Amino acid sequence: MGDYSILRGQPAFANVAPYAQPEYGLPADVLGVFAASQTLSVRQHVKLLPKACCQCPPCVKQENTYSVYAGLTRNDAAEFLRVDEISDDWNRCCCAPNHPWRLEARSYIPPPGSSASSDWQHLTGDASADFGRFTGAEKAKYLKEGYMKAPVLFSIVRDDGMRCCWCCPRFPMKCLTVCVFCGCCMDGVRVYGGSVVEPEGNELGRVNAQSQTGPMIGAVKQPFCAGGCHPKLDLKNSDSEEPYGAVEGPYCFGGWSELCCDFKFWVSKASSPGKSGDMALIVKRKPSSMAMATTELLSDADNYTIEFDPNNPITPGQKATIMAAQLLADYIYFDGNTEKCAFKDDSIYCYFFYCSIYGCLYPCYIRIPLKG
Repeated sequence: MGDYSILRGQPAFANVAPYAQPEYGLPADVLGVFAASQTLSVRQHVKLLPKACCQCPPCVKQENTYSVYAGLTRNDAAEFLRVDEISDDWNRCCCAPNHPWRLEARSYIPPPGSSASSDWQHLTGDASADFGRFTGAEKAKYLKEGYMKAPVLFSIVRDDGMRCCWCCPRFPMKCLTVCVFCGCCMDGVRVYGGSVVEPEGNELGRVNAQSQTGPMIGAVKQPFCAGGCHPKLDLKNSDSEEPYGAVEGPYCFGGWSELCCDFKFWVSKASSPGKSGDMALIVKRKPSSMAMATTELLSDADNYTIEFDPNNPITPGQKATIMAAQLLADYIYFDGNTEKCAFKDDSIYCYFFYCSIYGCLYPCYIRIPLKG
């Protein structure tokens, strides 16, 4: 993997100097782009259709895919990485978004004729690729297969999760989106350089920490009580149990408020006051165009930016760990856990926003009865 160059596929980074001290088994040019980046933008792909309807389990949702854009300045960014979810269909069917998964980050490979830049182009391009995949179109199939053959630069592995009990007993396992009062309720991820070893007999995407021998870049972990009334995730180095930083989120988020509000997650040093943001600022962006508003209404696809503090330089490994924290936060707080509407008990529930109280999500909503 050390000979693989991200710069071959993206000329926007041609002038970026390779990182002087390669580590974690990552190519020096990848570390160089992380080191030089002032911002990272993460765009979740729109996937409206199920993975397949004529297989078991039927009509399961597709795995998530993210595009990551690196900004060498505050006002310019180019696509840098493509991140793909690997997970078991049954676990995703029964337990998403709390299921076990691993995310594989690969170098972005510009497809022939690709020039999407606007929100509308991204939306129509994603929808076209999604429909093409569902109908068996060869172009979508070849693009997916081409990406999966590229070397894995680094892997983000969830610390287990909630699993389907269809095939066999699945205990012990995590119990997520409840009050975080013990270890089995704490969500988190580990970040490894390169690909990871999936133990034989495990469900797809479920990886044990004990089976890994590759270099560990960092880890993200929910603390006890999950920050109280403000969501919190601790950031840790590979060789320490003590956190070097923390990600702290807002009191209210999700629901219909996603259409009109940005949500900020402050990344601060462990020694700094809470929400100082002296390492980075993660922002879940509200829709800025009709295309983005349509995406927000029709899917779980979201857009984030990560702005690093230029006055407090951090290492490429720490930037990758902060990106992993943002992706974990997407699964915990936005990807299906904080829906806008629901139909149950002969009523329509409209959720204005949600609050995280010790890790458990509580909605603020109105109930519209359809009978009587």
